[in-house]
Amino acid sequence: MDDPKMDRDKLKMLIAKELEKQNAKLASEEDQSLTTNSTEFYNFNPRDIWVNKKGCPMGSVPIRRLSTKQLKKIQELHKVQYIPFQKMENQSYLNTGSFLDFAGIIVPEAPSGHFTGAKATMTIWKPKLRGDHQYSSASIYVESGDNQIRSGWIVYPALYGDYKTRLFSRWTSDNYGKTGCYVNHCPGFIILSNFIPLDYAFPMASVPEGTQYDVTIEIIKVSSDPPGWYQLFNGQNLGMWTSTIFSSMSESAIQLRFGGECFKPEGEEASAEMGSGVFENAQYDKTCYMRQVTYTDPVYGGANLDNSRVQVHDSRCYYGGGNTYNTKDPWYAYNFFFGGRGGEDMERCVY
Repeated sequence: MDDPKMDRDKLKMLIAKELEKQNAKLASEEDQSLTTNSTEFYNFNPRDIWVNKKGCPMGSVPIRRLSTKQLKKIQELHKVQYIPFQKMENQSYLNTGSFLDFAGIIVPEAPSGHFTGAKATMTIWKPKLRGDHQYSSASIYVESGDNQIRSGWIVYPALYGDYKTRLFSRWTSDNYGKTGCYVNHCPGFIILSNFIPLDYAFPMASVPEGTQYDVTIEIIKVSSDPPGWYQLFNGQNLGMWTSTIFSSMSESAIQLRFGGECFKPEGEEASAEMGSGVFENAQYDKTCYMRQVTYTDPVYGGANLDNSRVQVHDSRCYYGGGNTYNTKDPWYAYNFFFGGRGGEDMERCVY
C-alpha cells in the first residue's frame, strides 16, 4: 500500500480476491501426510494454530504485534548481515568482525539467461545456536546484483525473542542499504493470506533417525496485473512483492541459490549449527536436505535441476553435496544435502 507507483484501488481488489480464493481453497483441502523409505514425513497445516481452524476474519490478515522499539531493533539487525553473493566467493568474514556462511548449491545461469521462479521442499530442523545474536537458516534465494528475495525457515532469537524454527522471508533492492527487511517489517510485501502468519512457528522439527518434517517454499514471478514476485508456502499464496520495488529484478533474476546460511556476530566465539547439525551425505534421516528442487525460466518454463547447471558451495564450517537427480523416485527428484556442526576456529571451525 505504501508503493506510490501502485494503484491503491486495484491493490485492494487484488487482496480481496486473493483472500476469497484462499478461504475457498482452505475449505476444500484435507491435511496431507507422506510416507517413503520407512521414514515418516509430514507437512504442516497452519490453520491448526487457530482456535477457529480458519484464520483471520475475511478482509483481514495476521500481523505480528511489535512496539516501535522492537521494530527499530529489527530494522537494524538486517542491515549488517548481508553480502552480495557475487562478492562473497569463498570468504565468510565480514568487515564488522562477524561471519556469514552459506553452504548448498548455486545455479548461476538459466537456459535463457533469466529466472522467474525457484521451488524446493526442505526438511525442518532446530539447529543449536551458540549465542543470542546468531541465526541459522535454510532457504531458497532469488538474486540479481544488489536485489534479493529469500524464503525458508530460520532460528533467530534476536529477531523473534525465542529459539523456535520459524517461517521467514527477506528482501532488498539495494544490498540492504535503504530498502528491505525481514517479512513485513517495512513497506514492500503485500500480505495475501488470512491464515498463515509470515513468521509462523513450526510446531515440530525433524528428529535424527526418526520422524521428518518438511515444508515446500516457492518464489515465482507473475506477470499479471499487478506484476510481482509471489511467495508460496505448501502451495498457499502468502503474498507478493510488486515488481516496482526492485531495480535489477523487476522482470527476472540472474541467479538462484538453495541451502543453509549461518550468521555469527563479533564477540561470539563459536558458530551455530546449520541444518540438523551434522553433514552425512545420503543420510536422509540425519542430514538436512532439499528435494524436488526446480526453477522456472521465462522462455523454457519450469524444470528440474540437473548437475550441469549446479555449483556446490562449502563454507568455513559447513558443507553442501550429495546433489543428484533420483530418476527412480519423483518424490525426491533433484535433491541435495547441506549442514554442519559449526565450531570455534576462525578459519575452519574445529569441533
